[in-house]
Amino acid sequence: MEGESGIGPYRIDAEIARSSICTIYRAWETSLNRPVLVKKLHPQMNREEDIRKRFEREAQVCARVKHENIVDIYSYRADEEATLLAMEFVEGTSLGDMIAKRGRIEWRVALTMLAGVLKGLAYAHSKGVTHRDIKPDNLLVSDEGRVKITDFGLATIADSSKMTVQGAVVGTPAYLPPEQVSGGVSDHRGDLYSTGVAFYEAATGVSPFSGQTLSDTLKKILNSNPPPPSSLIAEIPVEYDQIIARLLEKQPSKRYATADQALEDVKRLATQKGINLESAAVKSAMEASSGGEKLSSAILPVKTSISSVWWKRVAVIAAGVAALAALFLAPVPRGESLVGGVSGKFISAVKGAVSAGSLRRAAEPPPTGVAELPAADRIPSTLPPDVKKTAPILRTEVPHGEEKLSTATGGIRSDLPGKLAISCRPWATVTIDNIPHGQTPLPGPIELSPGQHTVALTNSEFPISFAETVIIEPGVTASLDVDLWMLVGRINILSVKPWAEVYVDGVSYGMTPRAKPILVPFGRRVIELRNPAYKLWSLTVTLDQATQSVDVTAELEKP
Repeated sequence: MEGESGIGPYRIDAEIARSSICTIYRAWETSLNRPVLVKKLHPQMNREEDIRKRFEREAQVCARVKHENIVDIYSYRADEEATLLAMEFVEGTSLGDMIAKRGRIEWRVALTMLAGVLKGLAYAHSKGVTHRDIKPDNLLVSDEGRVKITDFGLATIADSSKMTVQGAVVGTPAYLPPEQVSGGVSDHRGDLYSTGVAFYEAATGVSPFSGQTLSDTLKKILNSNPPPPSSLIAEIPVEYDQIIARLLEKQPSKRYATADQALEDVKRLATQKGINLESAAVKSAMEASSGGEKLSSAILPVKTSISSVWWKRVAVIAAGVAALAALFLAPVPRGESLVGGVSGKFISAVKGAVSAGSLRRAAEPPPTGVAELPAADRIPSTLPPDVKKTAPILRTEVPHGEEKLSTATGGIRSDLPGKLAISCRPWATVTIDNIPHGQTPLPGPIELSPGQHTVALTNSEFPISFAETVIIEPGVTASLDVDLWMLVGRINILSVKPWAEVYVDGVSYGMTPRAKPILVPFGRRVIELRNPAYKLWSLTVTLDQATQSVDVTAELEKP
């Protein structure tokens, strides 16, 4: 039974992530005294057979492959009440998140991680299991430095029927082996190819085959050979180039025959260069990086680059979160300005709650909304064009019991600094007068000189930014509270059969299935679902403050 604080035998400690498909929880299995990660389908998704099958497949496969480099599945439940997976909780991050944050991984560390992945694949392949979706987001790196493969939801088992939908592209496009792109049969050597793509990207910070559209990516996979990693990063040895090149052979017969065979070359290179392939070496390198500098591209400059790089920004806390992000996350391009996009009814409801560039005293009730400001010159030209110009929710308070703030006449000294406390949901990078002040949550209020200041809040996952001019009064602490979710529309792609590439206003947002909503500026939006074997599916919607989201469920029609 599910209650407010538990699901079955698991005590729910925290909700880690929520999507249109499922919710991810950090939980505690009291009977065995261990943390677990619970991934639970939303009730409406229980009716989606393809989604339920992926859950079931992941449980079946991981029950067969128990290995230190593979995330463990503890239990699977599917009944009228709930469909859920309970799995090993991995304290750490994903390789994809490390690349996004650091730029790239120093090649010796990448080689050690590659060894762990090959060990896990060798064991899985020996049990007749092919993963079919190896990519950085599906490779977890624990705080102890151990690499673990996760998300076997697309895996095939040698002695079971396949679940592939006819005509569907199975896997993540930029990491697909050529034989799968061309419609041929992909076996365990496809996993080796995908591993080569992942560790080319890890060592260089460049995805070798990513394109602006699905078509561009598939053409690169079939026809292009990326430059050797050492041509991008000078410190990478030619032996690393050779290992990656053999993993990336277009013809399966020219690749390594097995993961064990590739692992032998990795071990040989490690011996030649005096590299420790134990997980402790990865842990030590991560700790020595002091926030990422040592493992980032700051070590040596990249001598050249490949265009159309897709950066992965999904922070993965544990196995289920990594799987969720890896399955569905697509990059969100920055969009147009939201100025003029808020409905007039909403503006009227909150107009006057906050005056332009002024602050309220603590004794006054704080405003409850966000109001559009018409004066375009309030945003300095140094800010990006897609900055939302909106009055914040502001309040102020004057410190008590501090006589030194007062002048002889009892007033506040005009030369004393004031402070600004900033909070933002979900998070944002704070810039004041074009000077960065870090990310929220901030450690405390920011001290500012009295007078006018321009505050900008940006979040890379949102297509708009927030900017406002505020007045700081001497000796006064002001508070700025912003909810970015209230400034964007959301398009939730719930279910598309069989599959499609999603376009909004002509921009590709990746392939289905996807769990994370597409964030767009308010206004008229054209949603298209494209599959070359089916008719074009299209829907035009208008998103505003009153109608902030739309859910998309579609079954494509044959031409």
